[in-house]
This record gives sequence, C-alpha cells and structure tokens, in this order.
Amino acid sequence: MNQDSVDPSFRPILERLHELLSSAQRIQLVTHVDPDGDAIGSLLGLGWLLGIQGKQVTLTCESPVPGLYTWLPASAQVGPGQSTASLRHDLTISLDCGDQRRTGQAQAPTVNIDHHVTNTRYGAVNWVDPAYVATAQMVLSLADASSWDVSQPAALCLLTGIVTDTRGLRTSNVDAPVLRAVLRLVEAGAPLAEVARRTLDQRPLSVIRLWGQAMDRLRLDDGILWTEVSHAMLQRWSTSEDGMTGLSNFLAGVCEANVVATFTERDAGRTVDVGLRAAPGYDVSGVALRLGGGGHPQAAGCTLEGELAQVRELVLAEIRRSLKEQAQNLSRRPGFHTRLPRTGA
Repeated sequence: MNQDSVDPSFRPILERLHELLSSAQRIQLVTHVDPDGDAIGSLLGLGWLLGIQGKQVTLTCESPVPGLYTWLPASAQVGPGQSTASLRHDLTISLDCGDQRRTGQAQAPTVNIDHHVTNTRYGAVNWVDPAYVATAQMVLSLADASSWDVSQPAALCLLTGIVTDTRGLRTSNVDAPVLRAVLRLVEAGAPLAEVARRTLDQRPLSVIRLWGQAMDRLRLDDGILWTEVSHAMLQRWSTSEDGMTGLSNFLAGVCEANVVATFTERDAGRTVDVGLRAAPGYDVSGVALRLGGGGHPQAAGCTLEGELAQVRELVLAEIRRSLKEQAQNLSRRPGFHTRLPRTGA
C-alpha cells in the first residue's frame, strides 16, 4: 500500500479498508436516495476501480440515476437493493451517505466512506473526513493509496463528483490538493469542460419553466431567501430532484441572501424536501442536522413529514434561531467589533 499520499491520521483505517477489499471478491456499493453528482460519481468511479482489480461489483441505489448523470459509463447498471437481494456479498460499502437510513439498506454496511461533517458513523469501519470536498476525492485517495491504476471511465466519474460538489470548483474549500486531484483525473482522460457543461450548464426546458414559477414565489426576510415548489408544479413540468438542486445553487448567488431555503412538496403533500444553502461565513449544517438531515456548512438539506406551510414555518424558525446563535458566537470572539473604529479628533 502506498503511504505517501495518505493523511497519517487515516492510515489505520485505509490499511483496514485495503485488507477488506483485498480479501473480498463480491462487493456491493451503495449510495443515498435522490443521489447527486458526487453520490453517483463516487459509486460508479469506485465500481470501475474495483472492476479492474477483478472484483465482482454490484451498484445499488434505491432511487433511479438522475437524468443529469445517465451519460456516465455504467450508470445503467445501478439498480435498487431489492433487485440484488438474492446475491451474496462479501463486503458492502456505503458512499457519500451521512445516515444509514438514506441508504435504504436494512443492515448497516461494513464500510462507510463519506465527507459530510454530519455523518453518524454507522459503519463497522468509518472513513469520514470533512476535509475532502467530495467523496469522489476520497475514492481517488483510496486508489492512490492502494496503487490502483485510474482508468478513463473511473476518472470521468470521479471528476463528475468533484465538479458537482464544488459547483464547478468555486466553493471556498477548493484548495491546492483539490486542484491536484482534478489535474490527476484530467491527465487520466476525464474531460473537465465536458463534465462542467453536462452537469452545471445544461437544463431541460421544463426545469427552467419550473424555476420561473418558483421565482415568482421568492421571499426575502432578514437575509433568508426562500421559495417553494408544490407537488402540482412538479407534476406539471415532470421534473425531478435534479432541477431543485440546481435552483438552490442558483439562488445561493443572490447578493442579499445569507441563507437560501427551497421547499419542495413530495408524495402529494405528505413530505417536503428542504434544500439549504449558505453564503460564506454562515453555516446551515446544524439546522439540517437538528431536523434529521445533514450536509455541509454551506450546503445541506433534510426531508420532513407534514404540509408545505407547516414545514416551511418550522424550518424558517430554525434558520432564524441558528443565525442568531451564530451571530452571538461570533460576537464573543476576541477582537470582534460590530462597528468600525472611529478615527480623527
């Protein structure tokens, strides 16, 4: 095992993971429901890497692969867990999933690989490191530590995970190691411009029309920008989670917004998906965690049961509470001032 590229604090976990992967032949990979680009990219990328090692790999997700990512190689092989229930696996690995419930698996996976700060450490072996910008970046580190060759299909999938979770390498946690990882994947044959175009720039016309209706419902209160999408709106435009993730990211660029919240009514009014985004310096991961969800400081979410209006008021109240707590904590820091010092006589 190549130790040079491994964070010393994670060497024991990676050594254990390397042992498990070496001894297993039939490996199940699973990611979370309503998968994003990092979830699908990590799932497919690790699948390609293990396939080259001669492993029999099963790719599992309880939700269909979103349309934005069906162009990725081997995406058609991803299926729900029940379709593979009769198969016996030596090892199950969860990727990019902060909570076991979101895997849809009744039994906890042996290995949990994730970069979300809100991860509940539900695996027998947990490699959870929020210092990584994407789980796909962790998979690349695993490949390098294991001295695996990175094929072009694997590089393409992993680059998709990094690009989508950093909004095109624009989030504040993109640093030199991330750019070196991107360069590594590009050198392995992954087309950066094509990945960015397909995942960040292209949208079906129906999604844009849905966004138009959502824009009409925009409200800005005390630095909190929010909008909602009804179940009827989703049915009218036949759109999926892809569109709502893109809308949340788009609204995060509004200058007057410290926090963005999108509320999407699902299951004919029985549940609501909540997407949260924060401007640099603000944190929405705590709000999502208190409400049973998870994510990152600047991008998080949850799913709540209840009517749209009821869920909206609950979440907005939690956001206001969190912003107040963050302001109080900031004011206690040494050297913090709420006003500029006066100068002159």
